[in-house]
This record gives sequence, C-alpha cells and structure tokens, in this order.
Amino acid sequence: MDKKICVYQPNVFPPLHYFNRIMNSDVWVVLDDVQLNKKVGQTRVPLKINGIEHHFIIPVLGGNRVKINAASIAYHLDWVSKFQTMLHYAYGKSPYFETLWSTAAVYATYHQQLNSSFMHFCEQFTTQMLRTLGWQGEIISSNGLASDKKSSERMAEIVALLHGTHYVGGGKGFEQYVDMEHFRNRNLGVIIQNWKCPEYAQSKGAFASNLSILDLIANVSLDEAREVLVAGGRNGWKEYR
Repeated sequence: MDKKICVYQPNVFPPLHYFNRIMNSDVWVVLDDVQLNKKVGQTRVPLKINGIEHHFIIPVLGGNRVKINAASIAYHLDWVSKFQTMLHYAYGKSPYFETLWSTAAVYATYHQQLNSSFMHFCEQFTTQMLRTLGWQGEIISSNGLASDKKSSERMAEIVALLHGTHYVGGGKGFEQYVDMEHFRNRNLGVIIQNWKCPEYAQSKGAFASNLSILDLIANVSLDEAREVLVAGGRNGWKEYR
C-alpha cells in the first residue's frame, strides 16, 4: 500500500492549501528543527476584512536565523488583544463566528497565559484542527530524523526512514529544491500538490482562495470545511519517479 508523507514547517493559523496537503497525506512530519523563515509566511495570518485581504503578523523574537524549536512568541507586545479585536471586526457577523472565537481567540489567550513557544503554539493548533476535521493520519516531529542531510536529500531520507512510498510537496518547492535523484535512489515517488480551493461563502468582495483556516471556519460549518479542504482529492496532482 502507498504511504504518502508530507514534510511541513509549523505555521500560525495556516492557510487552506496547508491543510489540503496534509489531509491528502498519511503522515505529517513537522519540520520543526530548521530555521524559522518569516518571509514564507510562517508568522502571518491572512484574513479578509471588508472584502479585502489583510495579514496579521504574530511577532516572534529573534531574526530569521532562529530555529523553529527555539523561537519565542513576543506576548509582551500585547498582540493577542489586537488579534481578537481584528477577528471580531472581520468576522463578528459571520455565521460561525462562535466557532472561530472558541477555536482561535480563546486559544490565543490560553497560550499567552502559558507563554507557549512558537513551535507549541503552531503544532497544537494545527493538530487539534486536523483532528476536528476528521484527519486521523500520523504526526511526527522531524527532530532527529536524517538531521545529517540537507534539503531534498533530507526529505527523501525522512520518507525512507518512515517506510513511506511517496513524498507530497508543493510546486514551488519542487521547482526550487527537489532533486529527483535523491528519491529515485530510494525507490520513492514524489507527488506535487495541485489544488484550487473551491469557492465558499465569504464576506463581500472578490473570492480570496487561500486565506487562513480561520476564514473558512468562520463562514461554513466544520463539516462543510472538511469538504472544501478535501475537494477533488489528488485529481490533477502530478507524480514523479
């Protein structure tokens, strides 16, 4: 049987394609022992306010060279109350605002009280959300897995160590970082995500296709959210060997 493994860095309140990729995999390896890359949006939450996409940035201490499993969230900057105000302003009239509030606003307050690390904040939210949406795959930390290797060779070795058959990745990463020889040498396939989010009810303005999971659960039920995130399965996704 195929065993599909995706390797993804933690992300605060991740965008929809993030969940789509994990939910089309059997294992999510949380890549939490590498450098935090704020430029790719790991600390950014895309939301829709008055029909326009806005990004809320969760402040993390240190520069871009801090490792994810060592990064700290700057709770002292009082971003939690600002974040909650933004959620209320953006989604206060949305049909499933109470679900959003209990899932995100209460969650942020709880982790502020715990002074949770960036890694803990991200991983716990995504894990809880995946389970709520019905995904029962395996979640594994990358810490200690093939840590002597770099880039796509490490991804291939992780898949091999976990007895996987396929690595599931994204198009940009495939173009920029994947060397197929690392996978061929281990008799592994590579599946590249190709997903367009189906349109769902949003606030006014043009449909925005890849906002945070928070936008989705504010506007549709959890059952409907799951259907959106798994729509189309892996139809149209390319496989390489």
